[in-house]
Amino acid sequence: MHRNFLLVFLGLVLLGTGGLSRAWAQPGQEFGGAHFQDRFMDIKRQQLGPALGVDQRTVDRLLAIDQRYKPVRHRLIMEMKADMQRRQQLMSQSSPSDQDIKAVLSHMKSKRLEMLNLQQRKDEEETALLTPVQQARYIMYLMSLVRQARSIKSGPGGPGGPGSMGGPGTMGAPAFRPPQEIPVSRPPQ
Repeated sequence: MHRNFLLVFLGLVLLGTGGLSRAWAQPGQEFGGAHFQDRFMDIKRQQLGPALGVDQRTVDRLLAIDQRYKPVRHRLIMEMKADMQRRQQLMSQSSPSDQDIKAVLSHMKSKRLEMLNLQQRKDEEETALLTPVQQARYIMYLMSLVRQARSIKSGPGGPGGPGSMGGPGTMGAPAFRPPQEIPVSRPPQ
């Protein structure tokens, strides 16, 4: 059960990081480019503490972990995209070579495994800093960021366009609210 949850979570995070990187990498869009990434990092730095219930030192450590893994994750995403393009190219041929397809599929599987291992190492470092409740809040926060990145990507006129992320002048500040605590009643022992 725990392993399945971890795999689902890793899949969501991988999808999310892909969505975030695509939203950031759109040249010519209002929210694309390095300026948006810098602004996004500042927003994250301000929101993580209150959202997770941690001090600024822990926030800085979480962001440092993220920054350390970011270049490797980006490289893997680009390699995975190239593999998918290569596979599509091969499959568009009238009779693709089994050997070529097998090589591409093998490479794709190895990159996917490498991405999962990378994400697992990152998660282990983050887990060492956070309590289980803080970890759950962090997952919720990341999922909120993914939704917001998708709304940025959809652009004006789409559902949740750029204006829905904090109004004019906020440069897409995520409107994340930390989760409310849920009272738990425990049976008498």
